Amino acid sequence: MRRLGPPLAAFGRWLALALVAGFTLAAQAQTTATATAIVSYGFVVAYTVTAGGSGYTEPPVVTVLGGGGTGATAVALVANGVVTQINPVTTGSGYTSPPDVVISAPPIDPTVLAIQMIPLLTIHGLPGDTNQIETATSLGAGAVWVPLTTVVLTSTVLEWYDRISPPGSHGFYRAVLLGPGPRPTPGLRFVWLPAGQFVMGSPTNEVDWQVNEGPQTRVTLTRGLFLGRYEVTQGEYLSVIGSNPSSLTGDTNRPVEMVSWNDATNYCAKLTARERLAGRLPAGWAYRLPTEAEWEYASRAGSTNRFSYGDDPGYTQLGNYAWYDPNSGGTTHAAGGKLPNRWGLYDMSGNVWEWCSDWYGNYPGGSVTDPQGSGSGSLRVFRGGGWSSFGRFCRSAYRYGDYPSDWHDYVGFRVVLAPGQP
Repeated sequence: MRRLGPPLAAFGRWLALALVAGFTLAAQAQTTATATAIVSYGFVVAYTVTAGGSGYTEPPVVTVLGGGGTGATAVALVANGVVTQINPVTTGSGYTSPPDVVISAPPIDPTVLAIQMIPLLTIHGLPGDTNQIETATSLGAGAVWVPLTTVVLTSTVLEWYDRISPPGSHGFYRAVLLGPGPRPTPGLRFVWLPAGQFVMGSPTNEVDWQVNEGPQTRVTLTRGLFLGRYEVTQGEYLSVIGSNPSSLTGDTNRPVEMVSWNDATNYCAKLTARERLAGRLPAGWAYRLPTEAEWEYASRAGSTNRFSYGDDPGYTQLGNYAWYDPNSGGTTHAAGGKLPNRWGLYDMSGNVWEWCSDWYGNYPGGSVTDPQGSGSGSLRVFRGGGWSSFGRFCRSAYRYGDYPSDWHDYVGFRVVLAPGQP
């Protein structure tokens, strides 16, 4: 069986491995164990075995992948052919979401099992990235990595089957970035958010829970993206559109407001056209509004609490992070005046609500990948609370909507820069 080499997380790149196999009927008694990871403050602190599998004669190899961090390792315990427990060895650091836990399959008994296995590698990166796929028989300083092939990502995800290595060979894989494809350099006003997973919505026992915040839904975002560190300011809007619709003026570093959803999407289209004309946007990259899932992923910043910094049931700390009704003085304030969340994003709570791309609708529940929201509707989503909002409206899970042609002095937006469509 082939195993995965060291995970690659730089700039949202990572590599996953699956085994595509054909089994005889006798193989049904052998199943692979599964588990999930638990992350706290950037560290992988525990694991939960979701299925013990069967047919294990010795502890399997446990590999921790993705989640935005590095360095987490774990070992498995086996009893009566079943994986009963997974214990952390090192917690790693920098995890922004629970990583994938890959447990190797039970050993094959050739007397009872006929199998042909083709390793499937899933490489996550950016379009145009050139990766060399390599294999080695061991890990460590003395490992010899042998090139197998070179692949170029045509999208943010590429699947590659290893039909090059001899059948039955054993070893490890890695993907080495030979050269990045063309990508923009938007500067310090944007934060790169890697692909990851999170739970969208809130549990029914959350303080100030609302029925439209459920059912909780596990979301996988397969594409990394740049997100504005700040809400779009009046000065930025003026430079692109040529006018400032805001009613709360006096400082062009304040967020723009009195903009409809239609205005916000028009701004993104004009900004994309301007930057392409200036040669600052590679082919395929564009500015747009975040999806509702991307917005909540960014707002939570790896937290499962009501706010990225904690639960704060009495809203005693919210004023450190947000301009909202108790401290705003009835107006907006310049971007960046409060503390950022753990991913370096400012005003994800308060100052102005922020338009998202989605139609307003119900959550599906279960697990979804790259959700785009409801397929149709009459209202567009906005999130985050504003200068006139009470604390409960500033929670990461709170959601609201309005007609895409409407505008208010408490609604603005921030933008995404990403390749391809959301």
